[in-house]
Amino acid sequence: MNQELLEAYSNTNYHVFNPKLLINIGKENIELNIFLKEKNYKSWCYITAWNPLSASNFTIEDNTTLNNQLLEDIKKYPNHIGEGKDAEGIWPGEESYFVCNISKEKSIELGKKYKQNAIVFGTINEMAELIILEKLV
Repeated sequence: MNQELLEAYSNTNYHVFNPKLLINIGKENIELNIFLKEKNYKSWCYITAWNPLSASNFTIEDNTTLNNQLLEDIKKYPNHIGEGKDAEGIWPGEESYFVCNISKEKSIELGKKYKQNAIVFGTINEMAELIILEKLV
């Protein structure tokens, strides 16, 4: 992964559709914390299986199949559909999942399984953290 991709991930808008939440890296999020407290959730991750290693040669069908496999892996956790969207509008959004009460270790394991460069992880009352899974080049 290169510096340009790192910046893109850091500046992405991570949308959750229901509940309606917007997550950004390194920014305080009162609405997210209220939701987590109401549901008694302690941790969460934002993850996708789309475009492994940020390769753009995957079809919508390929990405849908991968994300359905991810959904099967997270079905025991409360999860919500979302979309990670480039704030600059340079690349198309990616269907994603906001997964609650999942550990950091399990989040990283799933990110690596689906060959993602990075995932977003957080805990209640803390800012969203971008976790890099592939080395910077």
